Amino acid sequence: MTWQARVDSNYQRIKAHYESRGGTRWQDVTADPRVFNRVWRNMLRLPKGDNPPPKEYR
Repeated sequence: MTWQARVDSNYQRIKAHYESRGGTRWQDVTADPRVFNRVWRNMLRLPKGDNPPPKEYR
């Protein structure tokens, strides 16, 4: 899998997670990297934070 395909796959999984939990303002999530990282970390059940998850989770 190329890195572009992996990035797209992760993006789609994060979006699906957000929407499955009742999220309706995806454009707000993608507009702020801190919010995006919070959603991503929540999906991975990592401690809350504004930074991207560690590389082993990406």
